[in-house]
Parts: sequence; structure tokens; C-alpha cells
Amino acid sequence: MRTSFTRSAWMGLFAAYILFSSVASSQGQPVAPSADDNLAPLEFTAILKEAWTFLKESTDTLHRTMGSKDEFETTAEFEKRTLDARQQFLSKVNRYIKEKKFDSRVFGVLLKATLEKYNADNQVYAVTSPTIIEAPYNIPSVVTEIPANAYIGLADSIKKAYRTSSLYLTFDPHFRWQVNRDAAKAAKDDAANFAFKVRFKVDMAQTSAGKTARFLIIPQRVFLINQRTNTVHWEQAIR
Repeated sequence: MRTSFTRSAWMGLFAAYILFSSVASSQGQPVAPSADDNLAPLEFTAILKEAWTFLKESTDTLHRTMGSKDEFETTAEFEKRTLDARQQFLSKVNRYIKEKKFDSRVFGVLLKATLEKYNADNQVYAVTSPTIIEAPYNIPSVVTEIPANAYIGLADSIKKAYRTSSLYLTFDPHFRWQVNRDAAKAAKDDAANFAFKVRFKVDMAQTSAGKTARFLIIPQRVFLINQRTNTVHWEQAIR
């Protein structure tokens, strides 16, 4: 009886040790951050430009392929040809989305945060960001859009005689960070490491194949972070 109890006790201790070792091992393994979650604005711009260029070229090819009805072509033949061209266009775009994993990827883009001035009475730190993200602009064949929201805007401008389009934080005139005085002092001492992070989705799926394709840049969440300590001081979903 005693031998049986001793054997059971040892087996229980051994099982507990294995479980503890497994948990400790899994907890000790740091989770590698996504390569897409700490992008510089220029890196995100390059991703946008590549995807937009593909969509533009595919749309232009569709328009050339469809063309207009030839005099020796029946209406039925023309309609079939245009239908086939549209289906090929949609399949091509969907394959690209799958290859680039745009249906699942989320891009975190870092924008410089400037801690302007602290109001001790209201415990509010005024924070601005001078950073913009260059984005594709609208052309007749491809329209670049972002959903209406309270934090990210999209604007066209002329830069050195060239038309440009930019994503920017829409704080007017600044972001009001509610923070106690001690934390504000610590933040000021480490101000160079503060940044806003905005997470985006890129949606280039087409519901139809017409004259104009849609290129959608969707901001999902915004953060105020300390990059050195990897601390999130504020975050907000964007809807």
C-alpha cells in the first residue's frame, strides 16, 4: 500500500514538473514582432506604390482588351469578349491579393510624435506629428480612398510641380494626451523615442470590373508609444 502511494506521489510530482517546464519554456520564448508592424513611412509608401501600380496596369490592360466593338464583331461576340476580360481581370487581382497576403496583413506605420507643451492644471500634454505618408493619388482609372474617420486624412498637393497625395494625422491643432505630471516629466526626458503608430489594411479587392478601380487604405487603430521601452501610452480604434 505504501509502495503504491509512493509510486503515485512520484508520478504526480513528475507530471507537475513536466507541466511547469512546458509552461516556463513557452513563457520564456519572446514573441517575434511582425515585420509589418514597425514600418517607416517610406517603407509603407513603397508597399502602397507597388500594389497601386499593379492595379493601375491591370486596369489599363482591361480597358485595352475590352476596347470597343469591331465592325466585324457581333454584339454577342463583343459581350462575351468583354465578360471574359472582366473575369480575367478580377481573377488576376484576387491572385495578387492572395500572393501578397493583403487579405490578412496589417501594416503598423510609425510617425514621429512631438511633445509640445504640458498643462499641469488640466494634466494634458499637447502632442503633434509633422510626419506624412506619401500615398498614391487619384487618376481616372484608379481611385485612392480612405474611409471617413476622426484620426487619419488623405490630401492631394503639388510638390515641386508634381502632384502628390499624403496620409496624415488630423489632430487639430494637436492631440490632447491626458497624463499625470510625473509621467509627463518622464515622457519629456525620453521625448525623442515617442511616436504615433497607425495600423492600416490595404484593400484592393474589386467588386466589379468597370472603368475605375478602387484602392482602399483603411486605418484601423492608432497608438501613442515609446519606442525605446515598447510602452503603449494611449490607443484608440479607428472607425
